[in-house]
Amino acid sequence: METGNPREPSKLPAPVIYPSSGIGATPLFEQILRPLIEKEGPLPFPRFMELALYHEEHGYYSDPERVRVGRGGDFATNISVGETFGRLLALRLHEFWIAHRSPAVLHIFELGPEDGSLALDILKWAHQLSPDFRASLRYTACEHSTRKRAILATRFAQSEEPHLQASDTPREHRGEFGVVLANEVLDALPVKLLRFTGGSWHQRWVDLDQDGALTWSDLIEDDPHTLAFLGDDFTNGYQTELCGGYPLFQDLARLFDRGLFLFIDYGFTHQDYYHPDRTEGTLQTYCAHQAGDDPLDSPGLRDITTHVNFTAAAASARLAALRLHGFARQESYLTNLAAPLLRTLPDGPASLSFIRQFRTLTHPGFFGSRFHVLELTQGALDPSFRFPCASQDLAAG
Repeated sequence: METGNPREPSKLPAPVIYPSSGIGATPLFEQILRPLIEKEGPLPFPRFMELALYHEEHGYYSDPERVRVGRGGDFATNISVGETFGRLLALRLHEFWIAHRSPAVLHIFELGPEDGSLALDILKWAHQLSPDFRASLRYTACEHSTRKRAILATRFAQSEEPHLQASDTPREHRGEFGVVLANEVLDALPVKLLRFTGGSWHQRWVDLDQDGALTWSDLIEDDPHTLAFLGDDFTNGYQTELCGGYPLFQDLARLFDRGLFLFIDYGFTHQDYYHPDRTEGTLQTYCAHQAGDDPLDSPGLRDITTHVNFTAAAASARLAALRLHGFARQESYLTNLAAPLLRTLPDGPASLSFIRQFRTLTHPGFFGSRFHVLELTQGALDPSFRFPCASQDLAAG
């Protein structure tokens, strides 16, 4: 996620012990984390992060009443900029549909739909592009939280969109032809937190100190895959993260015979992610547009996020038999999608609004260079369907 001004994130000082925010212990800490650690011992950080973000009752992303996105929330996203983002993605989906001879049914599975705004924006502009295209879409917003899924179902019913639904997971769905769409999903997957000290990698676990406060417990990392992946050419005290192979690609690859998989997120190639100067890693928390660096502070009430290693993500996708279609900065990707629109925009307030939103999405100082687009494909797709701009080398910096 991003703060209101992604050029100058406001980092909070790292607290010494939990709770440091002055609000007292959170429900997740009191009811889940502390009893679990007292019973089972220290938690590996991926398990802690999973509970902090996705616990059904107390996880950060599970509360349907909390405003997470936009000015009144905790961070800004492409979607909170306005409906221009959905309009441009609708153009891309329309290109995919046209290139494959306008099939009667095109399945779309959106991961991490939050409040459903992207789905409604895409469907609105799909109808503007072509009523037949809109009629072909079978849009499923995949939401893990039961409570949020109920809110989505109510909102979708009020929209009177006949082929829009909320579902728990796409795993049980199967279609010949479709699209997976994920905006800022990979950055919220649980990660290992690792520190290089004394010539060895240590994995950071979450424990309780003698006063019952959350604290760190560092244990020697002995997983051979992790050690081989990272190597040992790092300075003492170097800290970083490792996502466990992006296993969701294995599940997604079972959805279609032919498909497009579109991921929009912020991150780096492998070379940049583990650059020697990136000594503190990429993990941050967000609350009320303030960035912090202590995930143990107020668990369940703050977003916890890391940048995406797009090189590793693409490698995991290949293991799931998905092919790399293209990778580019958001500014290049969206500018090429928008080019026909920009040439034909009529005068008027609606066009001015589009241009303002488009500039925010593509300006290098805002979302344009921080966010990237990764497209993957599956099955025999028409060769006329091409990546909309020059693709970057994922092996390069």
